[in-house]
Amino acid sequence: MKQRNNFHFLVLLVIFIITSILLFKFYFSQEKIFKPQLVYNLEKGGLVGNYLFDFKNWTNDLLHFNTLRKQLSELGYENIKLINQLQDFKQIKEENNLLKNALKIEGETNWSLISAKIVLMDPSGLTGSFWINKGVKQGLKQGMNVILEDKILVGRLKECFDSYCRGESIFNPETKISVEDLRSSTLAVAEKDAKGNFRLKLVPYEADIKVGDILITSSENANFFKGLLVAKVKRSSSSSDVSSLKEFILEPLLNLSEISSVLIITDFIPTQ
Repeated sequence: MKQRNNFHFLVLLVIFIITSILLFKFYFSQEKIFKPQLVYNLEKGGLVGNYLFDFKNWTNDLLHFNTLRKQLSELGYENIKLINQLQDFKQIKEENNLLKNALKIEGETNWSLISAKIVLMDPSGLTGSFWINKGVKQGLKQGMNVILEDKILVGRLKECFDSYCRGESIFNPETKISVEDLRSSTLAVAEKDAKGNFRLKLVPYEADIKVGDILITSSENANFFKGLLVAKVKRSSSSSDVSSLKEFILEPLLNLSEISSVLIITDFIPTQ
């Protein structure tokens, strides 16, 4: 029995020795493949160490990305804040300029003026209507004239409520304005025709009116102050209706699409 056990031990020992020899032989025959990988694993702490190292790098990148995203978001909010402040500064500057010009006009004319913002306009442009952000609470009334800072006539207030008013500009189809040629003092009537053109009507042929002349409101107006800028004479237009009169095409000095603030002359004029 003892001899049999010794035999089994010798057989196992031989198999172990042969297997070891074959493994070493195989390793040295594939040294170029296994050795670099073995060295890499030893340097990095093995495969498990590599996974932990890569996971740590990924976590750091993720946290760094979140930090950058947070900083980017904060910069976005800061940018919006600065843009709003810039808009506020522009509005304050515009209001200061408007107030300065209003004071200048008041000094020249003795008119009482209130500044207001245009909050809405008739998008079609057919009615010439606009709305401002001030009303009865600020002392505004129906019939008050609306102008720009350079005394260009905008129109007049038609309806006033507590905090806003509706106005009608000179582009309203029913508006007729008695005007005076600033150069020659010739009187005429400016109105908008069916095609949307401004015309100077009721002009005698001998009247001294030339292309390029500036027209202002005359004292004959029932609804507008005298001396407000209205239009420039663009070209002559022959009239076939009345042989003793002639007409001119006018270029209005008002451009509603380019204005945002107006001045209201509070020296009240009753509507007629």
